[in-house]
Amino acid sequence: MQYKLLATTALVAAGLWASTEAAFAQAKVAPISVVVGGYHEQTFGYGGNKSGRTYAFLGATASKINKMSQMSDSEIWFGGRTTLANGITVGFDVQLEANTAGDQIDESYLFIDGAFGRLVIGSENTADYIMNYSIPGVGKAYGAQESSAQSWILRPTAVTFLDTMQSGKGHGGGGNVLPGGGNDQQRVTYYTPRFWGFGAGVSYTPNVGGSTGFVSGGSFEDNNGFVDKAANRHNAFSGSVNFTNNFSGVQVNASAGITWYPKITNAATAPNNDRVVDWSVGGQLGYMGFMVGAGYRNLDVKNGAEDGYNWGVGASYVTGPFAVGLSYMTSNVEGTTTNSKNDKFHQILLSGAYTMGPGVDLIGALFHISFKDEGGATANKNSGVGAITGVRLSF
Repeated sequence: MQYKLLATTALVAAGLWASTEAAFAQAKVAPISVVVGGYHEQTFGYGGNKSGRTYAFLGATASKINKMSQMSDSEIWFGGRTTLANGITVGFDVQLEANTAGDQIDESYLFIDGAFGRLVIGSENTADYIMNYSIPGVGKAYGAQESSAQSWILRPTAVTFLDTMQSGKGHGGGGNVLPGGGNDQQRVTYYTPRFWGFGAGVSYTPNVGGSTGFVSGGSFEDNNGFVDKAANRHNAFSGSVNFTNNFSGVQVNASAGITWYPKITNAATAPNNDRVVDWSVGGQLGYMGFMVGAGYRNLDVKNGAEDGYNWGVGASYVTGPFAVGLSYMTSNVEGTTTNSKNDKFHQILLSGAYTMGPGVDLIGALFHISFKDEGGATANKNSGVGAITGVRLSF
């Protein structure tokens, strides 16, 4: 399989190189111009967390946790592109976290677009993540997926749920029905042209890195290197097919995707190292500003604690400068393999936005989130209501 992949990649690269050389021979190509964009968000609000719990975010037991906070989130994007004389477009994208973060560079990749489709090389999300259609939301920050709401109602350390990065007991991105695939790892992805609304994509990730949970969250994000196949995930494949089209004003979106990780060589002697299959399906219907959607994700971790599923439904409505969304999402995860019960997570979220001017949005959200450990101990549970308001600037 690997030799066929390398041979195919070499042929594609040779073709692209030849066509690019021909283009330069035909005409002088304008240099790539760099543009800057991004967003800056500041929020203030209330999170009704229980005291006397050990939270993953704090790394310790909270004797009397404060219920008020002010938070920020921002990124700066640098990008550029140029179109060659043969019609092929070449460009890049680099995303810088403007808040202090363990992964300071969020994504960094090069892309090549043409009649043949799109080729992406570098640190970017997997094809099944990019092509996913499921729960609609009002803005990324406080939509249902990867919601910042879970920065306000905290997950107890003992509770496992399905997050984007698939790194053991979850962190940051929050529970969602989006496939993870070790996002932002170094990989190669190809997307087909779209025919009659249908498109497909496939990603190959040579070195996934790390052995925390079943996938490391960041060993090879924007980072070069190799892994020891006897101790780390490697040679992962992701694929997706989706459909998007409009029928007399009715928007129809649907997707199905899968990521597959082969087992680690020492799986016979260490738990949680066998093969992993992460698959998801979803769909959306939209009309006259309304959008409804749902999604399901199943994470099959053979002999692993993260084995489980997520599902969710939601609706949104946009009219003029106003947008509002309501969603529900839940997960049911193995947690501890020796316990017949599962860890559970629930989220109900109402969010809204008002566009005050170009690039200036007033945002707000009201939500209830609960975490329950399979063991049932009070110290390993948390639930509460949160409310925030803030401003998001896009540039």
